[in-house]
Amino acid sequence: MPTITVGSSRIHYRVTGSGPALMLVHGVGKGGEAAFGHLVDQFAQRNTVILPDLSGSEAAEDDGSDLTMEQLADEVAAVIEHAGLGPVDLVGFSLGGAVVAATAALHPDKVRRLVPVGGLVQTDRYMENLIGLTLSQKHDPKAFGRVLTTTAFSPRFINTLDSLDEVDKMGAELSPSSGRIRQLELLVRTDIRDLVGKVQAETLVLACNPDAAVPTQHSRDLHEAIPNSQYVEFDSGHMVLVEKPEEFVRVVSEFIHKP
Repeated sequence: MPTITVGSSRIHYRVTGSGPALMLVHGVGKGGEAAFGHLVDQFAQRNTVILPDLSGSEAAEDDGSDLTMEQLADEVAAVIEHAGLGPVDLVGFSLGGAVVAATAALHPDKVRRLVPVGGLVQTDRYMENLIGLTLSQKHDPKAFGRVLTTTAFSPRFINTLDSLDEVDKMGAELSPSSGRIRQLELLVRTDIRDLVGKVQAETLVLACNPDAAVPTQHSRDLHEAIPNSQYVEFDSGHMVLVEKPEEFVRVVSEFIHKP
């Protein structure tokens, strides 16, 4: 697995498949594999897929300092440069949606088409309250995971599960590691209002509705702020990657492969 140094961070990434380059950028969580691993083979049938683990993820190595949006955008750009496959089609989920928008603004030569998913321009009071509640449970991994799963998945999806044990298994993937806490703290501070208007790449903003983690209005705001953007809304909770995986792959593929 290739590894590069960006500032004080050592970033790992995986490349698989063939065809036009597609980078998938994770949000709050363990990293690229945890977010997109179950979808990579489908995308890799038509694309060379780049899957990075940015600072704050479990695979990355860094100095433990506060994360910044510019830092993560620079890491994305550095991976694209190191892989030698740019410009890429750039997909980012949740916090990663803001990261890829910032990347497209700061490194326009690295991005062909842009797809923020469940992203945002600026954190609001609701999210500050929610993330504060989540962080208040960092001493209790089960409670921490339950807060995140309750907001990440739609009630309809959670009600398809057989027991709370299944919910807790998903929550265990979102344990209160130091990296996860730093990711959530960055999410609280997210504000890319000065960047989104600079995005030049053709953009498809994907939203989830109902979304209790990053409410749908944030994606609508992102769409309104990015010139030359289109907007599609999924009938899904925030974790559309899990709730509607086939539909997600189809919509993204149709956008990045259109003439």
